[in-house]
Amino acid sequence: MRIERGFRMSAWFFLTSLLAGRWGLPGVRADSPSWDSAWIHPGSNGAPVLTLFPLAGRKTTLDLPGGLPPNLTLNRFSRDGRAIYVQRASEPSAGVIKIGFKPLRETTLPGSVGLGTVWHLTELPGAADFAVAGISTNPRECGTFEVDTNTRVLRTLMSGPYPSCGGGGGEVSPDGKRAARFANQKLVLNELGTGSVHVIDGIESRASESDASWIRNVAWSPDGRWISVVTDEGKIILVDSDDTNHRRNLGPSRGPFIVWSPDSKHLLLLKSEFRCALYLYFESLEILDVETGKRTTIKSSRCEVGPGWVGWIDAASIR
Repeated sequence: MRIERGFRMSAWFFLTSLLAGRWGLPGVRADSPSWDSAWIHPGSNGAPVLTLFPLAGRKTTLDLPGGLPPNLTLNRFSRDGRAIYVQRASEPSAGVIKIGFKPLRETTLPGSVGLGTVWHLTELPGAADFAVAGISTNPRECGTFEVDTNTRVLRTLMSGPYPSCGGGGGEVSPDGKRAARFANQKLVLNELGTGSVHVIDGIESRASESDASWIRNVAWSPDGRWISVVTDEGKIILVDSDDTNHRRNLGPSRGPFIVWSPDSKHLLLLKSEFRCALYLYFESLEILDVETGKRTTIKSSRCEVGPGWVGWIDAASIR
């Protein structure tokens, strides 16, 4: 009896470990939601598609709603990994489109029509459903705006004249209280309620404010604890949002595209591999464990990722 019981317990432990490795991320419990890395890109016929790269298993490619052009601009994955946000490059003022799955559907976010080019989108708690940073069409200025989807009211949080942007363009924190951006080549935090500005010493960017490339280098963790920055030297720095003197260096990044997982425990990065040299512009993806610094290459993505947008998708919302 003891031998049989021990065998059953060992078998159960093996099974739960296998499930955690198959559907979870490194360090994530088996009962946690599972997220796959994802890539939005033009398919063989030019229409945009979504390719999923599980940590274990083969890649899967899914069609997006028909009628979407290949040249999408904003591509933002939702905080829970169950939807994506896009804009049509040919007509950004037509609004921000939310694409959900099961069933596959698209809706235009109320209040987003007329916004123009959007750089960042943050889902907010409460009545004001989201905040965006980008360029408004009337008046033409860089700004950070709060949108209430019920009343369709667009409220300006920060703004500056186009193209130098001045006080606009910051990515809003998950709680909607602060915005992180570069100003005068320094990383700053804006308190949206009071208007006060906190300069974070020691982290700078050589890009001018009229150069929108820096925008991709700054991101909030979904829990609001960290601000991730990719420096001009290509290093990933985490800045504690409550104590900006507390920082962590997580090593090099292939580019500015680092994406937080919905649970704030992992970062998704591009990875260059020698084996991909024959594929020219194609690279791989890797997962970085924020707590340990360990990096894991996603085998299903090797030499598969080219121009487009990457993020996280809740596998249960797709399959």
